[in-house]
This record gives sequence, structure tokens and C-alpha cells, in this order.
Amino acid sequence: MFKKTAWYPPACGLLVTAVIILMLPKYSYNDPDTFWHLEVGRYMLEQGKVLHQAIHTFYGDQLPYIPHEAGFQLLIAPLYHWFGWPGIYLLTALCLFGLIMGLMRLGKVSRRELGLGEDHILLLPFVLLISCWIYYNYFKGRPQMVSSPLIVWFFVYLREYQMKSRAIYAAVMILLSCAVANVHTGVWLVIAVFTGMAVLESLITRRLHWKRAAVFMLVLLAGLPNPGGLKGLLFIFTVTRNHYNLLINEWQPLAFSRLDQLPILLLLLFFAITLPYALQRKPFRFFLMAGILYLGVSNFKQNLFMWLFIPYFASVFFEAVSLVSRSRMRLSERAVALGLTAGLLFNTVSIFTVPPVTAAGDYPVLEMNYVLEHTPAGKRPKVLSSYGSSGYVMFRGGDVLCDGRQDPFITKASAGVMGWNAFERSMYGFSEYLPDIVSYDHPDYVIVRSGGSGRLYQDWVKDLGTPVYKGSYGSVFRTGDPPRTLGSQ
Repeated sequence: MFKKTAWYPPACGLLVTAVIILMLPKYSYNDPDTFWHLEVGRYMLEQGKVLHQAIHTFYGDQLPYIPHEAGFQLLIAPLYHWFGWPGIYLLTALCLFGLIMGLMRLGKVSRRELGLGEDHILLLPFVLLISCWIYYNYFKGRPQMVSSPLIVWFFVYLREYQMKSRAIYAAVMILLSCAVANVHTGVWLVIAVFTGMAVLESLITRRLHWKRAAVFMLVLLAGLPNPGGLKGLLFIFTVTRNHYNLLINEWQPLAFSRLDQLPILLLLLFFAITLPYALQRKPFRFFLMAGILYLGVSNFKQNLFMWLFIPYFASVFFEAVSLVSRSRMRLSERAVALGLTAGLLFNTVSIFTVPPVTAAGDYPVLEMNYVLEHTPAGKRPKVLSSYGSSGYVMFRGGDVLCDGRQDPFITKASAGVMGWNAFERSMYGFSEYLPDIVSYDHPDYVIVRSGGSGRLYQDWVKDLGTPVYKGSYGSVFRTGDPPRTLGSQ
């Protein structure tokens, strides 16, 4: 009954288009880090150089900064300058196209490694399903949306090369290694780890001849010419020093019992189910399983890798689904590509027709309007705000205590009151210690978000004076001057 089941090109294309249209573009840009990425990119283009110091801070331009995302910042800054937020979506759409095509190819390569037919009726809907999750959770105007397809395609060509040592596969691997190192340097270590797994596989199977070893060495060397150098490649060890990264939500351990993380729990369980079918006593698959399992349960930020590589395991597990185990599909990659193009064009037209605006309840939009209206032209006000909003403040024209770059602000040079560095003061500061931090750092304005403790807020009013403005996001305190009349929205 199912033996002749097939996906025909029109059906493939229509399914892909329908799913892509459901990936609403207005949800693809609103991330706190995007704002400072844009400002850093704009500044680098204006100055004609890559930044190695943090800019727009209470410390001037003196704190050292590792440019581990310079390539991404230089990509999005001109797009935003020319087209606004819809310009960012142009890059998002291109990356989503590359990711979905890469995930399809990843599943096919996995099946071919084990001597199975490349196509399976469940592969396309499965890839589309996990692509939706990746899009809504990770494609938000951050470098992950560029590095994800690059890493997936690197892995695809690595496996192709291991099956057949063609020069074109080697060349693409080297180029992709260099691209990842320059766009999102901090995740390049994944490239190095995958390459190391391939080296071990070649040793075990006795296929590590000098040409193959030379290719692997060139892949590793291709990562070195990047703006951050070796420090950029090893950036993970900087941000995890003293566990400072655990103060940020997305770096904290996953809480699998929480309802909002149910999809992550289901993914982990599904991953475990696939292993008996997918490993097939292949050493590389075992190495990959161990690495992806470690990353997948570490934190939300690294859980992305489990979503990216689940097609590699699931595409083999599909053979165990008895209902469709004998089904075969004729999957047209051209039809999938055309469907992707149609859906992404539709979304692009929609976002250019109705461009998104920054949500005034999520970021201090109105509050910064007030601050800038009361700041002399050409001067950047010093604004103390929370870690999650400081990127927006910097983007709008303020100097901040700390922003999403984190690494400049955990240095001893930024140490201050309570012995806390700037990052700690930013994370701990909106508490009973806020008046002490204000007294030490001397900001011109303090922006606090609504919805916090009423008792704390009243204590801040006693120490900082009556807010000079209240907007949709929160309250603005002017420090150092006599209290002014309370503004309104």
C-alpha cells in the first residue's frame, strides 16, 4: 500500500512555502543584543577599523574587547542603514534558506553513509518542524543565524569528504572554516571539534594518509586569520571565567521540568530514542552523539546544536517507523528551493510593507526619547540601565556601564563599589545597592523597569529623588540634579 508513496515536486514546494509563511518575520529581529551589534558595526564602518576596545561606556574606549562577532556586525550594519529592520530580515531569509537546505542534505548524507536510500518521506516535514523552532528561538538578529547554516554545511562536506576524498569538498570545508571564524569566531571551536572527530575516525579506520591529514590541518589553520585571533577562537574560555556567564539566562542550566522548555525535553527524549538505530557501531557517530548530548543539555544557548544535528540521527531512525518504513519519496531539491524562495519572498514583501517597530514596553524607547531631549546636542549621556536594555540605550546614543559584550566588563579595570566589576554591578545593581552604585559611577540618568518590587522602588525614590519621567518601559531618574516635575507618556 505504501510502497509507491511519493512526494511530488508541487506538493514539496507548497508544503515548504506554507511553513515558511508561518515563520512570521516580525519575530526575527527583537533581541537585546541586536542593538549593540548594529552600533558596533556602524562604528567600525565609520572608523574604517575593527574594534578592540569597548565603545560608548562609562570608561570611554579603554576597556579591552575581543572582536569575536565582527563579521556579523559588518554584515547587518549597512543592511539596517539602507533598509531599517526589513534589511536585517534580508540576511535572516538568506540564512534560513541555507539552513533548511543544509538540514535536508545532512539527513540525506547520514542515510547514504549507512547504505540507505537518501530520501525518506518523513525527512522534509521533520526538517521543517525543527526549523520552525530554530527560527523562533535563535534567528533574532544575532550571529547564530549566520553561523548555524555555515556549521551545518561544513559538517555536510566533512562527511562527504570522508566518504569520497574530492578536492572540491576539501576546498569548501576550508572556506567554511574561515567564514565561521570571521563571522562568529566564538563558535569556531565546533569546527575544530568536528575536524578532530574526523581525524580520530580516519585513524581508527586506517585511512589517515598524508593528503587527508593536510586537509584537516588546513581546515584548522583557516580559522586563525580572524579579527580576534587566537583569543577570539578561544572566546568561550573568557566568558565562562569565574562562571560569570551563568548570570545570563541563556547560559543557565536547562530546567527540563518547566512548561516553556517542554520542546527541549521532548527533543532530548527523541534524541535518546534514535541512538540505537543511528549509531550503527560507527566511531564517528559515537563521537558526535557524545558531543551533541553534552552541548544539548548544557544550556539554552548551546542546546541549538542538538536541534541542528538531530536530522543526522533522526533520518536513520525513520527506518524504524513501520507505517512508512517501506515508503519511498521522490524529493526534488529544486522544488524545496523554489518553495523556500516563494515563502521567503512573501515574508520579505510583508515586512517591507509593514516594517516592525521597537516595542516601547520591552525597551526604553520613550525613556530614551526623554533623555536625549534633555541632553545637549553632540553629547552622549551616561545612562545606567539593566543588562538587557543597555544595548538599546547604547544604540540610541547613551554611554552605558555594561552591555552584552560582557568580556570588557569582567576585567579588573572595571572594578568598583562592593568590589564588583562593571558586569556584576550591571547584573546585581538594581537592588538595594543601586544608590551605592549610582554614587560611585555617577551616571546622568538611571532607567529602571516597571513591575519590580514596590518597596525597592520607594527606597530608590528616597535616595535618587522623584523620577523625572515615566514611560511604557519604566521610570527615569536624573541623578545629581534637584528633582524635576514628573513627566508623562
